[in-house]
Formats: sequence, structure tokens, C-alpha cells
Amino acid sequence: MRLPSVRRALTAMIVLLAGSSSVAPLGAQAVDARLLAGLAWRNIGPFRGGRVAAVTGVIGEPGTFYAGFPGGGVWKTTSAGEVWYPIFDAVREVSSIGAVEVAPSNADVVYVGTGDMLTGGTIDQGNGVYKSVDAGKTWQHLGLAASRHIQTMLVDTKDPDVVMVGALGDPLKKSDVRGVFRSADGGRTWTRTLYVDDETGINKLARAFDVPHVIFATTMKHYAPPAYNQDRLRSPQFSLAQRAAGDTTPPQTRLYKSADNGVTWTQVQGGGLPRLEGRTSVAVAMGTNAQRVFLITNTALWRSDDGGATWRQMAADDTRVRNGQGGYSCGVYVDPHNPDIVYTFNTAAYRSTDGGKTFTGFKGAPGGDDPQQAWIDPTNGSRIILGYDQGLIVSLDAGTTWSSWYNQSTEQVYHVSVDNSTPYWIYATQQDAGSIRVRNRGNFGEITPFDWSAVPTWEWGTIIADPLDPNSVYGSGSGVVKVSYPTEQWINVSPAQDP
Repeated sequence: MRLPSVRRALTAMIVLLAGSSSVAPLGAQAVDARLLAGLAWRNIGPFRGGRVAAVTGVIGEPGTFYAGFPGGGVWKTTSAGEVWYPIFDAVREVSSIGAVEVAPSNADVVYVGTGDMLTGGTIDQGNGVYKSVDAGKTWQHLGLAASRHIQTMLVDTKDPDVVMVGALGDPLKKSDVRGVFRSADGGRTWTRTLYVDDETGINKLARAFDVPHVIFATTMKHYAPPAYNQDRLRSPQFSLAQRAAGDTTPPQTRLYKSADNGVTWTQVQGGGLPRLEGRTSVAVAMGTNAQRVFLITNTALWRSDDGGATWRQMAADDTRVRNGQGGYSCGVYVDPHNPDIVYTFNTAAYRSTDGGKTFTGFKGAPGGDDPQQAWIDPTNGSRIILGYDQGLIVSLDAGTTWSSWYNQSTEQVYHVSVDNSTPYWIYATQQDAGSIRVRNRGNFGEITPFDWSAVPTWEWGTIIADPLDPNSVYGSGSGVVKVSYPTEQWINVSPAQDP
């Protein structure tokens, strides 16, 4: 769901000081740092995945994939998702990731764009672009710090030094550090090649791997004026302002095309394509000379078979085939070997085998697994990585089987509290995965997934135990719920329940 994220300390994991068995009351004086010198941090979970901001894979290495998280840095697997491990923790200045790309011609070269999409309330900003030349072992900052939010990147198929960055820009102030920035020297210098205005940034860059010099870009407004409700900040909604009848002001959501590898751009409009609003995504089919293009919006899926000159709506009677939740879930992808196989994102992922005429469910529950990102190997359509609100999953057989998202400690946590029992309980609310609790010490020598248990309150909001009765726990979200232990019975005690 589209709810606030939290800072890195709670996004990737909940951590406690080893050996700690009590919590100081509010207002207590600071503890002498020398008394804590011998303590170390430990990961107590949750041990499941959380919302994913970016995914990519390595061509020619079947088991190697990368992923970026809203506040958890960059993670990597070399076992097709069986084991994930963090590789960005040495970078202390930023933890919010928006894009990850591996150079197709050199698997050691990895580019990272920082700054996640705004999902409401909290802003997880980045500080530009990072690069690794040793497959993620070390990182170098490449500038563009004022871009704040980068959600899309492309690396040239033959030259690892040619890279394009799509910058959304700072949502809280007008800035010219937005648009498409291109480097031909590995990120040492940057040239802005596409710029709309000081409020509009780039949402998606896409190309066909077999015609890489033809690139499409989608734009959207990414600026909240001073009067904007800061508690409702969401990137997908900045371009959804109501317009008066007859308003002919050019929209800030647009589609652009480059025929020279991102050096120059031309706006694509007309030809049956309606006025665009909000967040969009674009995909170019291989095997079509970059002529078949798909564009998905909040209201429809559009297809062009002439490189964007003309358009027609696909699956018009299927309300699932469009963005989900006002653009929170947004994506369209095409199989590299068959241009008729198309994938779209709503609250679940859907698949078409007839060029977008009809769709069936592909992966995820319609109630809200909430797919966010996908990467399909351009040389092998059976290799797919999906990033959901639930975590990362990998398939090596075109979606027949998938790896687990219960093996990556990246879940976003909104709120943490402890009670006054001994050993004490730690309570947490997880993004899109419900509330949970665990003792501060495990029954198996360390805290494991087996020690965690569900709490019948909401995924967001606050959860806290009665300080005088740890068996009474209260959770807020859509009202207030009281949970009684050990029976685990719960009742609604919201003020609205009173006559």
C-alpha cells in the first residue's frame, strides 16, 4: 500500500543492542557512552522482504541479480534469489535507492541512482549517482546530488562508459537538476539532454535491446508547491491536479523519443494518444525494429506499431490493465523473444500472449501484492526478477516457479515499541505485511524467523503495550484495536464505537 516509509535503521531491519534487557524511561538522562562501548548491534528481523524500488540482472550470469530498496541500500544475489546480501552499507551518506543498472558489456560496472519514489508522508531522498567497477564491492560517487530522486537509468549495450540517468528532481523546491542526464565518460561529466521545466522530471527510460539507439522517456511533474499537504506527498499524484474545462495548458506528463542514443529528443503526441496525466511507463519490443511500443497510464494501456506515430488502446474492457492505486503500481514490460507477450502492473502482475488484446493473472494477489519493478533478461526471457511490496522474487523458467521473499531482511517498518515484561516483547508494524512481535531473546540460541508471531492489528500506524499490563496491546491504523494475551482475542475500542 502507499504508506510512509521510514529511515534506514528501521527499513532494512530492526536492531537492538546485544545484551540489553530493559528500556530506559522517557526523559532519562543520557547514558555514558563508555558503558556501551562493549555492545554490538545484532539483526533480530523481520527476516522477510519489503518494498522494492529497483531491480536488474547480469546478462550471461544466470544467478546474479541486484536490487535497490527505499531505505535499505543495494542488495545482490549470485544464487538466483536463494541468498541475498547487502553490498551498499559502506556508503554512509545515503541509503535510499531508486535505480540500479549493470553495464551489459561489462558485468563489473554497476550504476546506482539514489532517492526512492515518494509514497506518502516521509521523503527518502538521495544524493545522486554511484558507480562500482568491481561488481558492488566498492562505490564511487558521481555527482548529480541535487537530483534527489532518480528512478530510471540506462547503460549503453556496448560501451559501459555511456550512461543515461532520468532525474525526477527535488519535490520540495523548483530546480533545473531534472530531466535526462547523459555521460560518455563513465559518469565523470554529465550533459543534460532532455529538460521540460523546473517542476518536471523523468519517470521512465526504455529501449529495445536490439535497437539500442532508439530510446523513449516519460516525464511527470515532481514538485509540490508550498500549499501542498506535506502529509500526502506521493510522486505519482503530483501530475493529477484537476483541470478546468477547456484548459489547454501543456501537460507535464509527456512521452519523448530519441533516435540518437539519448543525445536529442522529440515529443511524441497525437496519433490517437490522449492527453497524459500522472505516472506512466513505457516499453519497446525487441524484434520489431523499435516500432512496437507500449505505454501504460492510470486509465489504459496503449500500443503503437509504428514507433509512436499512431496509437490504439488495448484491452479496453479490462480494468486491471492500467496503473494500480493512482499510479503507485505502474509498469509495462515485453518478452525479448516474442513481442506479443506483454506484462503489466496493477495491484498484481498480468500477462498477455496476444499483443495486449487480453490478459490473465501472472503473479500476485489482486488484493495488493503491489508489484513495483521488473527486469527481464533481454537475451533470455525466462530469466525474470520482480520487485513487490512483499520483496524480491526470481524466476528462471518464465514464471513457472519463483524464489522466496522470506530470505531477505529488508522489510520496511513503520513503528517499533517494547513492553515492560522480562524478557521483553518488541512490537512492529510492517509495510504491507501486518503487525508482528518477538521476544528480545530467542528460543534457538538466537532470534530466528520462528520466534516472530503475528499481531492482529494494522500494517501501519502505532502499536504499543499497556505499560502496567504487558498483556494488553493497542494498535492504531483504521481506528484502535485492543489485543489481549495470551488468548490473542481482539476488540475494536475506537472512539467511534462509543454512542
